[in-house]
Amino acid sequence: MRPYLAPIVLAAATLPATAAKWFEEMQIGPAWSNTFAGTFDGKQKPAAVKGVLVDLGDGSRALFDTETLRIVTAYKGGVHWGGTPWTGAHGPLVRVANEKDFIFNTVSGPGWADESGSFDDKRPAEFGGNISHAQYKGFYRHGSRIVFDYLVNGTRVLEHLQAGPDGFVRHFEVAAHAKPLVLLAAEDSADFTATGSSAKSGKDLSVATGGSGAVLSAASGNATRLIATLAPSDKTTSFTISYSRGGEAKAAEPFNVAAATKGGEGLWKEVLTTKGEVSTDKKSPWVTDTVTLPADNPWKSNLRFAAFDFIDEDSAAIATWNGDVWIVTGLKGDLGKLSWKRHAAGLFESLGLKVVDGIIYVQGRDQITKLHDLNKDGEADRFECFFNGASVSPNFHEFSFDLQTDTDGNFYFSKGSPVRGGGRGFDPIYPHHGTVIKVSKDGSKFEVVATGLRAPGGLGIGPNGEITTGENEGTNQPCCKINFITKDQAPAFFGTEASRQGLTGAPYTEPLCYLPMDVDNSSGSQVWVPKDNTKFGLKPGEMLHLSYGQSSIYRVLNATTGDTLQGGVVKLPVKLGSSAMRARFHADGSMYVAGFRGWQTNAASESAFQRIRYTGATVAIPDKLEITASGVRLHFESALDEELATDPESYSAQRWDYVRGPQYGSGEFSVDNIDAEARKQALDKESKNYRKRDNINIAAARLLKDGKTVELDLEGHKPSMSLKVSWDLEDTEGEVLKGDLHGTVRAMGK
Repeated sequence: MRPYLAPIVLAAATLPATAAKWFEEMQIGPAWSNTFAGTFDGKQKPAAVKGVLVDLGDGSRALFDTETLRIVTAYKGGVHWGGTPWTGAHGPLVRVANEKDFIFNTVSGPGWADESGSFDDKRPAEFGGNISHAQYKGFYRHGSRIVFDYLVNGTRVLEHLQAGPDGFVRHFEVAAHAKPLVLLAAEDSADFTATGSSAKSGKDLSVATGGSGAVLSAASGNATRLIATLAPSDKTTSFTISYSRGGEAKAAEPFNVAAATKGGEGLWKEVLTTKGEVSTDKKSPWVTDTVTLPADNPWKSNLRFAAFDFIDEDSAAIATWNGDVWIVTGLKGDLGKLSWKRHAAGLFESLGLKVVDGIIYVQGRDQITKLHDLNKDGEADRFECFFNGASVSPNFHEFSFDLQTDTDGNFYFSKGSPVRGGGRGFDPIYPHHGTVIKVSKDGSKFEVVATGLRAPGGLGIGPNGEITTGENEGTNQPCCKINFITKDQAPAFFGTEASRQGLTGAPYTEPLCYLPMDVDNSSGSQVWVPKDNTKFGLKPGEMLHLSYGQSSIYRVLNATTGDTLQGGVVKLPVKLGSSAMRARFHADGSMYVAGFRGWQTNAASESAFQRIRYTGATVAIPDKLEITASGVRLHFESALDEELATDPESYSAQRWDYVRGPQYGSGEFSVDNIDAEARKQALDKESKNYRKRDNINIAAARLLKDGKTVELDLEGHKPSMSLKVSWDLEDTEGEVLKGDLHGTVRAMGK
C-alpha cells in the first residue's frame, strides 16, 4: 500500500516565530483540499484556490485544480507551510515546493478544451471560478489511490495519478463520446516535438502515451503546450500519459481505474476509546457532561472540532477545522464507553456538517462534500462534490461557515468577506463573499438569500424558515449582533458595504439586537429548541445564540413590537470546556455543543464536545421580554419575592448607541446627551476607545398579578442600540435570581 501524505519538514526560519509544529507531523492523507500557492517562472503566486494536492507515493505530488480540471504542477517534495488553520499566520498560503524539482507546471486556464477545441479561458479574469464546459464531481479513495471524477463536454472522465519509474503517470478512463476531446497534457518553457504517442520538449520533459485513443501533438500556435486528442468513440477509452524530466518517459499500461471506485482498504483502522465525564450536580438548572476527546491519535491529527451532527441516537459525525471527520459512538446514557473512528481527512477547513438520511455532508471553503462509505469499513471512499458553485478567493479570512437545512431539505451556509490582515478593510470582493447561500436539496441550483456579512461565524435556520447569523465587529459592523430575517424577507442586506453583491440601494437590515464585546466578541451559530422537546428547561421553539469568543450560550428574547424587530439576550448559566461554535439537540432532549480555539476566544481548552442537560432545578433567567412605553417587562419562570421585586434598588440599567461606518468597530455613544461631533468623527477614525454610556434611573418597579413579571419604568426611556438591565432578586423559595439583559430598543410598546 502506498503511503499517505508524509510529514513535511520546513526550515524554521520560514515559520512565524510563535508557530507550533504539530502541522509538520499531522498525516493528512493521500488527498488534501486547500488553497495552494506555488512557484512559477521563479515567482510565487496562487496556484489553485480550489486545489487537491495528491500524494503520488514516492515523495512526489501533483496539484489538481478542481475549477479548471487541470494538473497545475507535478513535482518532487512537500510544502512550505502557511494558512491560518495550520501556522496561525494571517496572509501566507500553503505553498507547494515546486520551485526546483518539478516535472511540469501549467498556466491558469482549462485543462480540457471546449467542444470547439478551444482552451480559451472565458471566466471573468478578476475572480476565475469553475469553467463552464466541465464539471468536477469529486474523487474516490481506494486505499491510498485517488481517482478524480469529472465531466468534460458532458462526457464522464475518471483520472488516477500515480508515481512512475522516472516521473509520474496519469491513468484515464473516458466514457463513450460522439465528438473529439482534447486534453492539456503538459506545458514547458520550450517547444514540444511530438510523434503521436511520444513527445519531448527542448527542456528535457519527455511524455509518452499508453493504451489506446490518445494522440499527442504540440498545440496549434503555441508549441510550448502539449495536447492529447481523443477521437470519437462508441465505447470506453482507457489510456495513460507518462512523464519524465531528464529521462525517457515510457508508455504505461492502463490501470483499471473503474475498479478503484468501489471502495478500498482503510487507512485509519484503529478505533480509539475514551470515557465521558458526567456531572453529578443536582442544584444547577443545566449541567455539562463531557464527551472526552482522544488525548492522542496515531495520525497526529489536531482535533479542533468545529461542526457536528447526529447520525443516530448513539453516534455523531464531527469535523475539525483542519479537515478531518470523525465518528464518535457511545452517546446514549452515561457516556461510559466512547469510540472514536477517523472517517475522512483532507477536507478544506470543514466548518459545517450536516447528516441527511444517514449521509454526511461537509461544508468547506471549496464545496459541500458528500461523504460515502462504499465498502462499509467506517471510512469515506467517495468524496462527492455535491455543490461547488460559490466563488472562492485566496484570502486567508474568507471562511465558509456552518451547514444547516430547512424543512424542505434545502441547505444553507454563510461566507465571510475577505478581510485584510489586521482586520481593516478587504481584499478584492468576489461573487458570494459575505453572503448566506441557499442550495437546493439535490445540489443542482442555489441562490443568495442575504448579503453584507463580514465574518458571521455560523448561522441558523428556524422552524418557520427564519434565517439568522451572528457577526463580528469590523468595517461597517460596530459590534457583534444577531441578524434575523424571515424567509419572505430574503434577500436582505446585513451591513458590510463592500459585500452588498448587487443589492444596490437595499436598506440596511437592522439586527434583532446588538451585543457588546463582553457579551459576544465573535459569534457562532444559532439553534432552536425542537417543537417536541420539553426536556431542556426552555420552551419548544425558543432560539439560542452561541458565542465563540465568550464561550457562552444565550437565550434570545424576541421583543418585536408591531413590525419592528427588536429583542435581547440573557446568558444560560452553563460552563463550557471550550468555545461555543455549534450546537444541536439530541433525541433525548439534551443539547450538545462543540467548540475550539482558532482565532480570538476566551476558550479554556483547545477543543471540547459536551452535552448540556436540564436537571429540573429552578431556571433563574427570564423567559420573556417586552418593551413598554415607559420601560421593560421581564417575565421569570418562578414566583418572585415581592419586596425585592418592587425595590428599584434591585435593578440597574444603562443605554448607549454605536456608530455604523467604514471604521473598524465602534465606540459607545450617549443617547441622552448626543455628542454629534464625536459621532461624526467616528466615521473618519476609529472610536473604540470612546465610552459614554448613560446610567438610567429606575423610576419604578412593579410586580404584576402573576407574581412572576416585573415591570420597570426607565427614566427617559427611548430607543437605543444597546440597553443593559441588571437585577439581583430572589424567588419565593429563596433562590437567588441574578443576571443581565442586553438588548436593542427601536419601538415602544404599551
